[in-house]
Amino acid sequence: MIVFNVMNSYRIASALTLAALLAACGSSVPLADTKPAATAPNLLKLEPAPAASLVAGNFYCELGNRVDLASAASGEVKLTWKGRGYPMTRVGTTTGAVRLEDKASGLVWIQIPAKSMLLNSKQGLQLANECKLR
Repeated sequence: MIVFNVMNSYRIASALTLAALLAACGSSVPLADTKPAATAPNLLKLEPAPAASLVAGNFYCELGNRVDLASAASGEVKLTWKGRGYPMTRVGTTTGAVRLEDKASGLVWIQIPAKSMLLNSKQGLQLANECKLR
């Protein structure tokens, strides 16, 4: 972060934003301080939360959708959606939610205690929501 003086008021901007602003204006405003601003220790660090346990089974979702999860002892997870199986890989999260992904298809399964949802990251779509184990 860089602090600079513009007409007697101080503003905080990132170095890239400031450089872009100066370049666009064709001006060179002298910088008051080029040292990074001090940050409080550990306030902005996101530590991974403890991994939640995956719940496998048949999930029934709103709009009549269904998602089946099968977990093997080897740690492999297979997600079945609309009659087709997808090998899912667990991805760590900072919230502790279960997140499974299949990079090839773009499918993402998010599981929290209250509900689960299936997304397609390639298409930016929510495929199934309010999925609950029965």
